[in-house]
Amino acid sequence: MSLTSALLTAQSALNTVSKQTALVSRNIAGANDPDFTRRIGTVVSGANGSTYLSMTRSADSALLSKFIESNSQYSASNTLQAGLDRLSGIYSADDASGSPSSLLGDLRDSLQLYASQPGNTSVGESTVTKATELANALNQGTEETQKLRQDADNDIGDSVKNLNALLSQFETVNDRIINGTRSGTDVSDYLDQRDGLLKQISGEIGITTLVRGDNDMVVFAESGVTLFEGSPRTVSFTPTSAFSAGTGGNDVYVDGVPLSHGTFQQPYGTGRLSGLLQLRDDTAPAYQNQLDEIARSLVSMFAEKDQKTPATLPTVPGLFTYSDAPTMPADAAILPGIAGTIKVHAAFILTEGGNPALLRDGGAAGADYVHNPDGSSGFSARLQGLIGAISAPRTYDPDAAAGDGKSLLDFSAATISSLETKRKSVTQTNEYNTVLASRAEDAISNSSGVNIDTEMASMLDLEHSYKASAQIISAVDAMLNELFQAVR
Repeated sequence: MSLTSALLTAQSALNTVSKQTALVSRNIAGANDPDFTRRIGTVVSGANGSTYLSMTRSADSALLSKFIESNSQYSASNTLQAGLDRLSGIYSADDASGSPSSLLGDLRDSLQLYASQPGNTSVGESTVTKATELANALNQGTEETQKLRQDADNDIGDSVKNLNALLSQFETVNDRIINGTRSGTDVSDYLDQRDGLLKQISGEIGITTLVRGDNDMVVFAESGVTLFEGSPRTVSFTPTSAFSAGTGGNDVYVDGVPLSHGTFQQPYGTGRLSGLLQLRDDTAPAYQNQLDEIARSLVSMFAEKDQKTPATLPTVPGLFTYSDAPTMPADAAILPGIAGTIKVHAAFILTEGGNPALLRDGGAAGADYVHNPDGSSGFSARLQGLIGAISAPRTYDPDAAAGDGKSLLDFSAATISSLETKRKSVTQTNEYNTVLASRAEDAISNSSGVNIDTEMASMLDLEHSYKASAQIISAVDAMLNELFQAVR
């Protein structure tokens, strides 16, 4: 090897080491960025002993797809669990002491005490107070359930805005990747940014991707509708200003195609958007249906009937009344929102000028509805009848999905049970999805992330290589100087 050749080889090596050092420094700088993918430099030999550095990303598309999938499932189940925790918390999640089931039991016990002491006005007043607490609990349950739906609807609006913003950013980054790929420039940083955007989008909605020529990427929602192809598709949603029982929320549209929970493939959906849609349109309305069936049954159970023979007057609400009184709700059919307007009739409330003894005697609707015309203080037949009615089997709307042919006590207990069963199932699913998403993230980090120890070791190796190349150059320089001295 000539001195010139040795010098050129050493200079090429020095230049390559310099580029490798810059690459390692870049990896170290991106160590704390979760979207950064480690760069790998490969030294390639060229003509006349020259060397070049070829750079690649240690990206793993299969691991990224798995992370996106698990992240979407986690986001959906986490959203749904939060909503179910909130529903469960309406009536004290720990012991459900404030639930309609518990308060109905208190009312029955108070009725039994009143039936044993029908002449005791204080016990009668206490029984009416128990009924008021039960009605208030149903009002509260309706208010909180509809507030949950309203909050979910607002969150859907936020999710759609975020999704549109992310897709807009995705277009900018994807265009830079395409242009950079076509011109042969380094697009590694943009690829990192695009991967990061995909992770964020998957948190809002389940997605699948397709990479075409020039690194162009197409993004589909898991339902199959296109979210991005060359440009972002419009995701639109019109929030609902107020929710009441029976109010339906508006659909989310992607490129004109409506999304609903049913369009998502997984049992609990994929992405936050799916969890929110399910909460607003399925979970909360189902619970509201059960509250409405409890309220409808109370109005019917405590109704006053014409005591004449034959009866000529209609049956009307008694102790429990509601907004459409004196019309009675239809049997075995959910009346949306009745749990929100049910209350104890003022005629029974002492502080409002009423008489609690009407619970014993009847007659809140008029003289023809009186069971105890003599006003006997020992009369308890009506109270005994009400106690029996609370424990008697009843017919419920099948859409309430808490069983049929049960007593109202058992039905109300079943509503709590069904809510807690679903909450437990979703919690377990969410725990599983949390672990799955964490493992997927770890796998990506292990495969594509930066290990500082490894990078520092590489830096030491490069330092040695740099010193070796520098020594060769020094040696050649010394030899050339001696040669020039000899020539002089």
